[in-house]
Amino acid sequence: MPSRRSILEKAKAADLRPQGVDGKRLQKVLDRAKKFFKRPSRHADESVKRHASLMAQSVERRDWQAAREHALALGLLGEQLGDRGLVKKAGRGLRRLRGGNRAWQLIASSKQVPGRPEWDGSDLAGRRLAVERREGDLAIFLQLASLLGPVAAATDRCTVFVEPRLAPLYRRTYPALDVRLEREGEVAAVDADVFASFETLARYFWPDEPTARAPFIPLEPDHRLVAQLRGAYLDHGPGPLIGFAWGSLNKSKDLPILDDWRALLGGLPGHFVSMQYGDVGPALAEFERWAPGRIIHDASVDQLSDMDRFAAQIAALDAVVTISNTGANLAGALGVPTVVMLDNGFRLSWPAFGETVATYPSVRLVRKGGRAWASAMREAGGRVAQIIGGAGDGS
Repeated sequence: MPSRRSILEKAKAADLRPQGVDGKRLQKVLDRAKKFFKRPSRHADESVKRHASLMAQSVERRDWQAAREHALALGLLGEQLGDRGLVKKAGRGLRRLRGGNRAWQLIASSKQVPGRPEWDGSDLAGRRLAVERREGDLAIFLQLASLLGPVAAATDRCTVFVEPRLAPLYRRTYPALDVRLEREGEVAAVDADVFASFETLARYFWPDEPTARAPFIPLEPDHRLVAQLRGAYLDHGPGPLIGFAWGSLNKSKDLPILDDWRALLGGLPGHFVSMQYGDVGPALAEFERWAPGRIIHDASVDQLSDMDRFAAQIAALDAVVTISNTGANLAGALGVPTVVMLDNGFRLSWPAFGETVATYPSVRLVRKGGRAWASAMREAGGRVAQIIGGAGDGS
């Protein structure tokens, strides 16, 4: 019999990203689950094991509806047991399984800070709000940046704590907000009436009903720098300008090999701008053989130290084609037309199924599925061709 820890780890590995849901249907599932779980607490542990195991099995079968219902049940159990870890895992699973607002409810509640007044969705007029990241990587600031639009409209007394590299982008996009750098102890000391994680904002500004959702607001790059970089790249020859990235330090990812890029680079017009970090020399030499004179590497851009310049580089492009990485998330947050290629694993930033991403309207997903990468790359190239079809010479 597998241990509870191993089963929950499987459930965690099944984390998948949602794109929205029919709220009434989900509420029926929740109501059924509430009736089912009104039983003595001695049954709770077995119920957790059973639903975690069944969720993992459903994910392996790609039975997304069944996986979603087991994630809903796990979230309810986590709330009943007061198990914040289980609540968070269930919420993260629902994010990737069309879990709608229920996903944000669970994640937000799992991240509440004891003794700190959490914003409950009530009127913010005349009150001071502090927004912070509570766990998670850089992608949180990119996936959920649009939530600050309705915050800015609701109050001019809001402090937002961000990863230092993103501060210029946030300040330019939301000048009415007090954007500060993340530092230990800073949030607790800020003068605020209520506090919120980014997921708390999603809970109240992203309901299940799509027509009621806050509109997407792209991050604002430095337009002077965008024009400067675009002009420099077009000096190499006519556009369109297509950004691309191919490598990752994450050893768990199944990535296309360099040779898989041959047909894509050879089949598209214009120039290709490297968005890849690290030692890119050997790869660029190989790409240059397949698209001679059309590969651009801008050594002045270092996303690890200057995210604002990296954002300007991406905004200067007509399209992006990339594996899953920070650049893919930043391109989506900037509203740049982007094709993201996904392997068969379940990635935190992306939905389990479908080709669209609710938080990034300009992004389209191409999944490897059960085929060779060469086939997926041909599909990705076709999608980029559709994007740049009206781009002309990119001038």
